[in-house]
Amino acid sequence: MFKRVSYPVIVVFTLILALCVQAHGADFEAIDELIETKNVSRIREAIDRLETHLKGNSQDGEALWRTAKAYLYLGDRVDDDKLEVFETGKAYAETAVEFLPTSPHPHFWQAALTGRIGQTRGILSSLFMVRPMKDALDQALELDENYADAHWALSQLYHQAPGFPLSIGSKKSALQHAERAIELDPGNLDYQLQLALALEYNGRKDEAISVLESLLVDPALNQEPELRAEAEAYHLDFTK
Repeated sequence: MFKRVSYPVIVVFTLILALCVQAHGADFEAIDELIETKNVSRIREAIDRLETHLKGNSQDGEALWRTAKAYLYLGDRVDDDKLEVFETGKAYAETAVEFLPTSPHPHFWQAALTGRIGQTRGILSSLFMVRPMKDALDQALELDENYADAHWALSQLYHQAPGFPLSIGSKKSALQHAERAIELDPGNLDYQLQLALALEYNGRKDEAISVLESLLVDPALNQEPELRAEAEAYHLDFTK
């Protein structure tokens, strides 16, 4: 015969089951994979899963910054309501900073979304967004000096922003941060492209072309059609 299960045992079992369900709802590895597909429908699926999880776990910083990331990926790939998508993502990033202040990830995505909002609004807004974007990236590096994505983003920022006295643009800093990102992750295709751009920005066109040519023959680039198109366009421009 089966023994009667005591009430405390039932309570413990229920709590364990609830935690298992919660963990399944926040399967961050699977969610990251959905986002990284760069496929709009799968990014939306990731957002749905994250926002469902956040309904019962509103202070989960790991879920919050991933939601911010997902909205950035989505905004890059939709034409309608682009600004609203980026602003929604930035709100999630800011909340993630509040609940996970010692992690570099929320600060990075806050910076990235700030930049996207500035670009979407126009040049004057972009200039206005430079300082808060740099501050957030600096904070990410203060928390983790080896945070490669922050070096990559800072290289882009120093490259694209006007120089003194209008803004912080700097050829030297753009190249330094691009080189540091590559040191930390030599195989990253985005970093290789930014290194080529920073080299060309510093008048080292032959080296830039060499980096682009190495990138263009990398088989991994076949899985990144958007990046391949960018690299091909820059290679054509640099070799004219």
